[in-house]
This record gives sequence, C-alpha cells and structure tokens, in this order.
Amino acid sequence: MTVPQRRKPGRPASDAPVPQVEQILQRGLEAFAELGYEAASVRQLNAHLGMGHTFIHDRYGSKEAFWKAVVDDSFGRVAQEVAAVLEEEGKDDLYRLITTVRAFHRAAARRPHLTRLIDYEAARDSWRLAYLYGLMGPLNEAVRPMFARLVREGQLRDIPWYLFHFAVTTEYLALRLRRCFGLTLRFSRRGSSCWKLVSRVR
Repeated sequence: MTVPQRRKPGRPASDAPVPQVEQILQRGLEAFAELGYEAASVRQLNAHLGMGHTFIHDRYGSKEAFWKAVVDDSFGRVAQEVAAVLEEEGKDDLYRLITTVRAFHRAAARRPHLTRLIDYEAARDSWRLAYLYGLMGPLNEAVRPMFARLVREGQLRDIPWYLFHFAVTTEYLALRLRRCFGLTLRFSRRGSSCWKLVSRVR
C-alpha cells in the first residue's frame, strides 16, 4: 500500500486551480498597497496570492516585473474609463475637460488600493515613481491640447500645464512628481489646493 505524501503546511496542492489573471493582479495590488514594495518579499506575495513560493518567479520572472504587471493592469483600467469620456463626441472642450477630471477621480476612488500604492510611492524617490508617471503619459497627451485651447480662448486661466496636472493628481503626489518636470517647486499648505489656480472659468 502506497502512503500518499503529505504536502508542506501552507503550501497549495499541486493540482490547486490557478486564479484568473484579474484575481492574481488584484491580490498583488492589495499586497503591495498594504505591505509596500520594499517590505513585500516574494514569499509573502506568493502567500497573498494563495500560490506556491515559486509562482511569481515562474509566471512573471521577478518581483519588479510582477509590480509592473499589477500597476499596468490597475492604472490601465482607470485610463480606459477616462478615455471613454474623452472620446465623447458633440461636447465642447470645457465640458469634456471637466468630465474627464471627474472620471479620473471617480475611477481612482473605486480603486483605493491603487490610490494607497501611489501614496506609498509618492513618499519616496524611486524608479517606481517614474514608472507611474510614465503610465500617466497617454492621458496627459490627450488632455493637454484641450487644456491649451481653453487657455487660448480665455476660458481657463493662463497657468503652466504642470500646475493643472498637479491640481488633478493632488498636492501630495505633485510634490514628488515635480521632479519628473525638472522643477524644484514647493507648495504652501496655506490656502490649500492648487486647483484654485485653474478653477476660475471666465
């Protein structure tokens, strides 16, 4: 009689079903948001996913590659929601700009773990912050011409683009992202949000 081998405690069975990709990436987002990139070991991440200790290495190659896959997926979903608003036809630029900003904030609010991850990365200078800024590039390029037209038409105050960007992404992130613009800008907390700089519509 053959005695079945007992698997090690806490390790999923070899025939355990692999979660859907969406589940894997969502669990990864939650883990990075809760633990932070540096503190999250590959073993901890695999445990959070409910998978064996070699899963991330086998599927993604490294913790860095897994982090990129996680934020690509989550921010990509935000970008899709915003792009859907940008593509609406028959609306003037001011209406589209306002609804685009609202769509961005609503999409981000529905993903608290993404917001928490960005908050974590905004507190430190790293390749990850630059990567997050890069993910915003397509949205920036889509909105910037519209913003420029509204300024030329006198419908928005004539302020630098980066201030509008900071107003939308909120000040805590702006203080870090200013380096991506090559700036040494400092904001005063007195008087609060820089959104006041752009919200006066003529």
